[in-house]
Amino acid sequence: MLQKLSFIVVTLLLAQLSFAQTKVEATATQTTDTTKKEDEADQLITNRRLRADSGSLSKWSVSTFFNYQGASLEKPTGAERPNIVNGADALTLTNLSGSVGVKYRLTKLDSLTFSTGFNITTPFHDSFTAPNSRLQEAFNKNKQKLTVNDPALKYTHLNKIWGVQSVTNLTMTVITNAQLSDLGYRNSYLISQTFMKDVANTGFSYGAGLQVLMYDFDKENRTLTQAVPGIYPAAEYVINDTYNIRTVFGWQVYENLRSQDTWTFSKRKVYQSVGLGISLSRDVFLYPNIQFIPSDLRNDRTNIAISANINVF
Repeated sequence: MLQKLSFIVVTLLLAQLSFAQTKVEATATQTTDTTKKEDEADQLITNRRLRADSGSLSKWSVSTFFNYQGASLEKPTGAERPNIVNGADALTLTNLSGSVGVKYRLTKLDSLTFSTGFNITTPFHDSFTAPNSRLQEAFNKNKQKLTVNDPALKYTHLNKIWGVQSVTNLTMTVITNAQLSDLGYRNSYLISQTFMKDVANTGFSYGAGLQVLMYDFDKENRTLTQAVPGIYPAAEYVINDTYNIRTVFGWQVYENLRSQDTWTFSKRKVYQSVGLGISLSRDVFLYPNIQFIPSDLRNDRTNIAISANINVF
């Protein structure tokens, strides 16, 4: 079963990469730099990751996303993903997820995307001895389990304000990931705003993401996370047309539990993500990365991950 699933995922990923590259090459042969008019969205948004994340420039397109949340650097082949920020809504087992979204551009700068996909908990492990009974129970119930993954509807608006690139996302998600739904999470609502500013002719850019994540529930579990507002400073350096280095800080991130008063928040640990962005084309972006606690650098508390944005049509 696992080999078949792995083969399907890898085949789909390679097919998407091949299709996207073919599309780029075909477009290049049909137009020249002197006759092709740049789309307004790309005039405003020049950041490679933001372009890939916001989707294709076509009226209708397919947007795919793959994400593997792995274990620690100390045990990269392990099944446990350390909860380095101590978040009540954090996934504590490795997982492979993917989504396919149908995107419709309402205008050059506004779009709607409906997506759904799959999630496999511990895709490479059928046995595991957990350090605690709660994690062991979660593993026994969900190991190598393939589920429909979190159908979502997202609205995106692109802009540029005083030379600062701006991407606004409003997302509603139905939670089907068993690691969360079994606890009582039902839906999530995300409001996110990303700003990035290029430092002219240097390859450097900087900015921040602002977001509020909220949940509702279908079980009376008072230990669950109710809201997570956060500020995430970011910086990037473009090495060349293909590679860039990116870092993000989970700087001011707070958590409100159901057991707390509405306006009572606990601050999560400050974490940092560092990764290598790989732009295979405008619509294909790969991002292997690690996450760690800057004040407590340890191999057993540093997680690995890799994601891929692939847009076609």
